[in-house]
Formats: sequence, C-alpha cells, structure tokens
Amino acid sequence: MKNENVCSENPAFSFDDCLLCDEQENDLDFGCGFGFGLFEQQIQIVKQKAHLFTHFEHDLLWEEDELASLLSKEKNLVSEEGDLFSDRVLLGLRKESVDWMIRVSTHYGFVAMTTILAVNYFDRFLLSDSFQKDKPWMNQLAAVACLSLASKVEEIHTPLLLDLQVEGSKYVFESKTIMKMELLVLSSLQWKMNPVTPLAIFDYTMRRLGLITHHLHSEFMNRCERFALAVVNDSRSLVYLPSVMSTAIMFLVFKEVDPDNSLDYQERFKGFLEINEEKIEECSNFILEVSETQAERALMIHGQFHHLFHLHQNLFSRRIEFRNNK
Repeated sequence: MKNENVCSENPAFSFDDCLLCDEQENDLDFGCGFGFGLFEQQIQIVKQKAHLFTHFEHDLLWEEDELASLLSKEKNLVSEEGDLFSDRVLLGLRKESVDWMIRVSTHYGFVAMTTILAVNYFDRFLLSDSFQKDKPWMNQLAAVACLSLASKVEEIHTPLLLDLQVEGSKYVFESKTIMKMELLVLSSLQWKMNPVTPLAIFDYTMRRLGLITHHLHSEFMNRCERFALAVVNDSRSLVYLPSVMSTAIMFLVFKEVDPDNSLDYQERFKGFLEINEEKIEECSNFILEVSETQAERALMIHGQFHHLFHLHQNLFSRRIEFRNNK
C-alpha cells in the first residue's frame, strides 16, 4: 500500500496530512465542522426521490408523463464525451477508476444501481473544471467519493469510509478528506444526483408492459443489470443515451428469457418508446462485442480454451438473430 501526503493547489479545497488514518464510527457524523449539517438531509431527500425510479414495490402505478419526463431529462444532459475521447489520459484514468468501483461494489454486494450511479457521478466530475488530472491522487479520491455518495443514495448499509478503500486502492484517505471531496463532487454536479440511467428505463418499461408481476420479472431484471454493468467500464458506452442503451439491452434480454414473445415485446415498445432502429442495432452490436471480449477473457483466465469456439458460435447467432428480427 502506498502512503503519501497530498495537498491541493486549490485554496478552497485543502488536503493536509490526509492519508492513512484511524476511522471511528463518529467520523461519519456530518455535523463535524465541515459544513455537513445539510448534507445528510439532502442525501436522504435524494435517496427518497431515487427510489421512486428504482424500487418496484414502492409504486406499481405509472403515469403517462413519466416516460416523457425521463426522455426530456435525458435530452437536457450536457454531453461532453468528445472532450473525454480526445484525451487519452482521461480515458485511462476513467478505466482505472471504473474498474476499481466495480470491484469494490462486487466485494460489498452493492446493488447494480449503486455502481451505475457511482460511474455516472465520476464521469460528470471527470469532465468538470474541478478535476485536476495532474494530481496523481485525485483520480482515486474522486472514485472513492463517488462510490461513497452512490452507496449512501442506494444502499441500506454502507461501509465505513476507510473500509471502502479495498480492492487495490493505491492510496488510503482519511474520512474528513473523503467527505470534503464528496462536497466538491456534489457542488460540481450541482447536487443532481438522480440522473436518467438505463436502469430507470428498465423499471418504467417493466411496469408499462405489465411485467412487474410476471414470473420472468426477476430473471429479466437480473440479466438487464448484468448487461448494463458489463459495458459501463467501456468509454464507448457514453456515446449512447440511456434510452438507447436500455432498449438495446432489453431487446437482447427478451430474446434470451422469452424468445417466443420477443417480437411482440418489440412491437409494444414501438407503441410508446421512440426507437431509432439503426442506433439500437449499433448499440446492440457494441454490447455483444464487449460481452464477447469479457467472456473470452474470463474463459482464458480459467484455462477453458476449448469453450471459445462454442462461445463464438453463440454470440454470432445472437447477432444474426437480432438483424433478422429487427
């Protein structure tokens, strides 16, 4: 483990002797003099709002304007991914941090939405003026802060901030430093902590199609979440709006869990969701490509080379089937 004192050149954000400290339960008291009195209340408000989108049991009824609201919110997103794609340093930092957040989420068994939100926060912060890529510790600290914020929004129980820094953390930051970074992230994101994600549209679609009580509901959602998590660490996923990504994923999953009715589901989709079929096919091919690469890597790590031929056959047939059933 590497220990290093870090400081910020930004006078409004100072890190003095902030690495490797003991952490106690009362470290999580947000009224400790850092301006966190309002912080906990805001987190609870955001958590309540976020659950309206992500937890089926809270509200089984949907309103006509919900999808319009999601799509409108999606279109209002300020997309700056071009700046990210043109900067190889930022791309490398993003890959490193997202991989780490996924490992920690797996380590603690976080729900999929926690990881998706953490990556969303990190991507937006990465492109903000507050991110200083010349600071070697900034990337790690931002990743810890974003995952911590996401876990506070989505998880019932969250690890202590020191315990969160596992799975190959290069630096270990003390609690007050992470909380300062959380405030910087929140300020940079303008406290917009409930963005449109593919998972929100999965939720809406399940209710709209009347699948909320369907026997395939659990399997459908699990597979959709796995696809979403499989592509989130690939920066190319930022090219696709959440509605496009979610639709492409759901089309693929429908073919897997209920192939006899997949075409019917797609037609019903077209009745309420704006679908650019060319963009959906492009996104589907991207998802299958990433899934294929990850599956191959996993098989190679476990020495199961003889399964690769069957894997290629399966993924190739998926692509052919998708094109034929468009």
